[in-house]
Amino acid sequence: MEPVLIFPEKDGLVGMTHALTLEDMKLHPHQSFWYTESYFFIAYLDSGEIAYLNLLISNMGLKKNQPALTLTVITPEGKRLTTEKDFAPEDLKMAADHFSLSIADNELKGTDQKLSLRVKQGGLGLELDFASPAPGFKLGEGTVYFGSKKEIAYSINYPAPRSRVSGSIAYNGKSVAAKGWGYVDHCWYNANTTDFEQVWHNLKFFSPVNTLIITSFSTPEKYGNKLVGLAALVNDSGVIFATTDLKVSEFNRQLDPAGQKNYPRRVLYEFAGAGQSGKIDFNSSKITEKMDVLEKLSKGAGSRALKWTINTFVAKPYYYRSVGPAELELDSKAGPAKIKGRASCEIIFVK
Repeated sequence: MEPVLIFPEKDGLVGMTHALTLEDMKLHPHQSFWYTESYFFIAYLDSGEIAYLNLLISNMGLKKNQPALTLTVITPEGKRLTTEKDFAPEDLKMAADHFSLSIADNELKGTDQKLSLRVKQGGLGLELDFASPAPGFKLGEGTVYFGSKKEIAYSINYPAPRSRVSGSIAYNGKSVAAKGWGYVDHCWYNANTTDFEQVWHNLKFFSPVNTLIITSFSTPEKYGNKLVGLAALVNDSGVIFATTDLKVSEFNRQLDPAGQKNYPRRVLYEFAGAGQSGKIDFNSSKITEKMDVLEKLSKGAGSRALKWTINTFVAKPYYYRSVGPAELELDSKAGPAKIKGRASCEIIFVK
């Protein structure tokens, strides 16, 4: 059984949170065929739309460091509109002395506290600002290492962790003023994801008081069937605490006919650290979005670079997102607290 080092400091100790540097924000190219890097933005709007962008750079396309954009809008009626496109490596430009990344006419720029998107593709458009009073952060080195030689690495950091979203989105020939809350992450890895992960459980909770970010996945037997991830509680001042002491439990699992997966209708997220503990018992039965990842990937441009969740055609991966009201329960020295808000739950079956 191979060891897993979960977000260690450089000295090998348990990780602390650190502010993001310019180097953290920028690209981290790697020679591995499996190298993939992703900037992911999602906005939950007061008007009912969900809009997201996945900007990817990968060696799995026709050329090394090939960029691709996936742009998606889910209408208030639940209709999913999406467009995908590959670009040439020379279409990708990055500034040297500040964070600004462009792919052809599309641009992402800003700081760890405010990022701006200007993206148009296939009749969809996002002109959005993700602004957070709390600075961006990473836990430890921001990297999970797999194996004693640390040759396999998965890295993630979180710009604008308390994002308020403003601007506009365009779909169906109209422009809609955008106001709501959002989530941003930036990740990269250098190996086939099926080598080190099995199922993802991610939760993003937002309230006027706190944001809770949970990123987690289970490893295969080779790495001890571990739950790898973090839970970070954030307010407007910054990270209150972050921990890798995390438990995810599924309940009311039922076979989903479309995905042929035993999807849980309820997920309990529990975490503890720094003298505090908390949980969210989330009703995941109201599915906002689900899809066969391989069917999606086979439909057009970006089909190779878009393997950010799977990287293999061996199995039938499936993706689910549910959005709804949630209650965050916290227990600390100050006593128990219950905070009402909104949450988005992602479950990704890698195989």
